[in-house]
Amino acid sequence: MNKTNLSVAIVLLTTSSLSFAEEDTGFLGWSHTASVALTTDYIWRGVSQTNNDPAIQGAFDLSHESGLYLGAWGSNVEFGDGDTSMELDVYAGYTNATDLGGILPFALDYDIGVLRYEYTGSPDSDFTELYFGASTSPLENLNLSYYYYYGLKVDHTKPGEYSDMAMDYTLPESLGSITLLGHVGYYGQKDATLGDSYWDWKVGASKEIAGYNIEIAYTETDESSYGNNGDAKVVATISRELGADSNGGLGLPEGFETSASVALTTDYIWRGVSQTNNEPAIQGSFDVSHDSGPYIGVWASSYEFGDNASMEVNLYGGFSRDTDLGELLPFAVTYDLGVLRYEYTSASAANFTELYFGASASPLENLNLSYYYYYGLKIENTLPGGEYSDMTIDYTLPESLCNVTLLAHAGYYNYKNGNDNYWDWKAGVAKDFGAYNIEVAYTETDDSGLDNSSLDDGRAVATLSTTF
Repeated sequence: MNKTNLSVAIVLLTTSSLSFAEEDTGFLGWSHTASVALTTDYIWRGVSQTNNDPAIQGAFDLSHESGLYLGAWGSNVEFGDGDTSMELDVYAGYTNATDLGGILPFALDYDIGVLRYEYTGSPDSDFTELYFGASTSPLENLNLSYYYYYGLKVDHTKPGEYSDMAMDYTLPESLGSITLLGHVGYYGQKDATLGDSYWDWKVGASKEIAGYNIEIAYTETDESSYGNNGDAKVVATISRELGADSNGGLGLPEGFETSASVALTTDYIWRGVSQTNNEPAIQGSFDVSHDSGPYIGVWASSYEFGDNASMEVNLYGGFSRDTDLGELLPFAVTYDLGVLRYEYTSASAANFTELYFGASASPLENLNLSYYYYYGLKIENTLPGGEYSDMTIDYTLPESLCNVTLLAHAGYYNYKNGNDNYWDWKAGVAKDFGAYNIEVAYTETDDSGLDNSSLDDGRAVATLSTTF
């Protein structure tokens, strides 16, 4: 099943409750936000959904001041079936606050909605739940919540019902403003093929550091039918929301800056070839840079390429600066050099490393040109050893033409391991909508090495992204 629900906005969905942080747009009472998370394991109701491997997760959301909201949330998944690489949850609901006419000494937030779980390549696993939740803060820095999920029998499966109880307490500033958190859940199964009913629980702590939220938690269940996917484990998660202060919480030394990004795309195309078996992908990144030029970062995507890997993780570090070559050039050139490591969960034999060098410039207003060269190092079980040249150009039309950006790319992959060399190219348009960017592009290759599949065929790809 090819899911391209990019028109929906997204509310941040956690495994313990539904919550969202608002970024006011001032447009007819609507507000928006986005978030991204990188975690050592995607735990859903106490059970790993990524075969104990890491996950990249992201969200976009849209909410109205009346209390209405709708959205979607995505993560890579790995169930051992070789087909499913991504979960996409689409949902909508209504939330508001009440003190029951003054009966309560504090406000009670209530939340009702419907939640649809969909899995790329595995439509028989899709299911739907109704949910109701309530949360309150009876004391300063103390938050309590309860959520109830009821599975609807409208699909091939017969989902049960789940009760989720959570609390968190933020210590005072003198104790580091660390948030202590706990969760207890009960899954009442109604389909014997899904296992017995069971309890799950979690305890942990979180801390905001330079605009990122770092959480470390211990999670466990009393269920044995899930093998080691339901075993006790410690899970670490780094996350960020649109509007986060890069100096928030425990800040970094002067000169450092942090950022993150999240993207939802109808297909993950890398050098002209689909890396998700022509299915959608969720992607995100975390970066730290210094104003003197050094930077490090991590970028990840859901992934499905004929093996058991459900996630690609790229680690990189480099140096980037501007120069006009001592005023020899009439414009600045940005040069960039570094090292890039590709890693794939559960498919370590596919890992490889590249060195890269790039340069970009804007010789005319609104016109951007760039060239990057990647050289594969022969230090792995595989022999990437090839080299890739990437040439891009984009031009943003004037405001009278809606500031639409026209973009084009051409790349040449010179394999050195027996595969056919090939060209790939892309042409498209992009448009910024506030903090968000929407791109629609056509991509194709002249590669014949994958003729038995459609992974390198021409196609149109739509992407929603934001950097914050």
